Amino acid sequence: MNLIRLLVIAAVVWLAYVLFKRWLEGKKPQRPGPDGRPQERMVKCDHCGVHVPESQALRSGDQTYCSPEHRDAHRR
Repeated sequence: MNLIRLLVIAAVVWLAYVLFKRWLEGKKPQRPGPDGRPQERMVKCDHCGVHVPESQALRSGDQTYCSPEHRDAHRR
């Protein structure tokens, strides 16, 4: 019975450590890019596979595109 209790306590401590570590990762400020601005998340075009900055990507529903031409071509 003591061994089971020890294993449960160890599992709870490990889970708390993992969750705390993930929480800390979310709190880290974004590192600035080479030009001093914060780095931006890149998204993949669903037509050609090219990665573009999220602010420049075009969205159509849950699809992401790098240009209006690829958005329109994928619709057809």
